[in-house]
Amino acid sequence: MRTRIGVVAVLAVLLLPAVAGGAFAVPAVDPPAPTPEGAQLSARPGERLTFTVASYLPGRNGDWVVSEIFIEHGTLRMKDPVITAVATVACDTPPGVYPVGRTGPGGPAMTAKDNVWVTVKVEDVGEAERRACPGKVAALPPDQPEERWPTGDSWPQSPWDVRTLQPGERVTLTGSDADLMYGDTLTSPGFTNRPVMHGAKAVVTAAVIRCDAKPGLYEVRWVGTDEVWARYRVARTDDTVRRTCQDEAAKTATGQAAPWLLGAGTATLAAAGAVTWVLVRRRSNAFR
Repeated sequence: MRTRIGVVAVLAVLLLPAVAGGAFAVPAVDPPAPTPEGAQLSARPGERLTFTVASYLPGRNGDWVVSEIFIEHGTLRMKDPVITAVATVACDTPPGVYPVGRTGPGGPAMTAKDNVWVTVKVEDVGEAERRACPGKVAALPPDQPEERWPTGDSWPQSPWDVRTLQPGERVTLTGSDADLMYGDTLTSPGFTNRPVMHGAKAVVTAAVIRCDAKPGLYEVRWVGTDEVWARYRVARTDDTVRRTCQDEAAKTATGQAAPWLLGAGTATLAAAGAVTWVLVRRRSNAFR
């Protein structure tokens, strides 16, 4: 009897952590720490480096990370809960210590030497590794421009603030410059309508995702311009969801008049009836 009690007690103690955090609880992964100002990183030719800044710092998204050793500059993009950029060290970089700078978006007004953020120590490598470097770089996955903003933030925060939307979903678009956006029209192949921006302090409008929109990435542009203002992704859904989806375009195509069309038709019939009644009254009076 005592043996059984002892076994039960041991099992209870062992199960306590599982009960408290879930039987298969997965430990939370801490976000990457911001790259310290003035830090020195180490890299080899052909290696990809990641640079990180805190997401609460304003005005960092879209900045360039530049250095003479990079094949192409990196771009800081929101990857909630941090902002990150990636850049690859060129294969022909000689060994040494090189400055890395952070500049405004669209092109560096200053070189990395004028605005040093961190430095990179490039290691010396053998001839065999240097010959294999181009193949190593070619095998690297492409940089993903899509940004991940907090779900509570208005959309879009930038042209690459890609939100995932469902067919038939109604979504609000919010602008920040009332003088430039008020009264402007937006267009996208995934919208059922061409929404017009309006509002007072915040310039907003609403759009509905077409029920027949295919899964994939879509662009939102200003009518009459080539500027991409926003992007969104239409989620992949099953046939059941597609059949139950409702949007104004789908209702019209299936013979179900949209509410505004029904209202307009009712008003037209009422007006026609009123005109007919007046004509009949006049004709009756004429024969009296």
